[in-house]
Amino acid sequence: MAEARVVRAAAAALARATTAGSDLCLPFRKTFGVSGAAVSTLSGPLGTGPVCSSDPVSARRDEIQFDLGEGPCWQAHSTNRPVVEHDLATAPPTAWPAAAAALTEAGVVSVAAFPLSYGRLDLGAVDLYCDERRELTDDEVDQARTLACIAGKSVLTRALDALESGDDSLFPTTFPREVHQASGMVMMQLGVGVDEALLVIRGHAWSSGRPLREIASDIVLRRLDFS
Repeated sequence: MAEARVVRAAAAALARATTAGSDLCLPFRKTFGVSGAAVSTLSGPLGTGPVCSSDPVSARRDEIQFDLGEGPCWQAHSTNRPVVEHDLATAPPTAWPAAAAALTEAGVVSVAAFPLSYGRLDLGAVDLYCDERRELTDDEVDQARTLACIAGKSVLTRALDALESGDDSLFPTTFPREVHQASGMVMMQLGVGVDEALLVIRGHAWSSGRPLREIASDIVLRRLDFS
């Protein structure tokens, strides 16, 4: 279990992280000794996209889950419960098999995800990634969930401050706007609904081994046409 003073310091740091650019990931990484951390919003009032990541590797691991539309962050967000997987290679979860395989290929051994929320607002998730086997204790899971709630308040504060100042550059991010635009174009190309269009885009990204945002950009720029 993380020391109480370390958890208190992390909680204070997260509570102060209410301005754009302040670090929401480092407190999690330092408290639990993980390889990387990422915070993202997942649909709901703030759209879908990354808020922060501790490093480019963690950012890519989060992006894998965005591309596939499944993974520990989505499960934690939809169930409002922590998701803890100690060893993806030996016990891959059945709830997100494609994401488990992709994350394992990306070097993830252990992963944990916690709901990013505030009050009754479900905002997204916090992901903790480990390149070696890491077993979080029950107490650590409770600590991480509490810290994720504090992070949720700071993320919401950022969004409300941005809204009041007329700055829409952060929430929702440019990533989902481009994907939504691409989905609309695929809908017209194939004569399908939005869910089917997004499935086509995700499937193409997965089969080609490219990030979803790159596929969406190709569609918007008319370099890729499914018709």
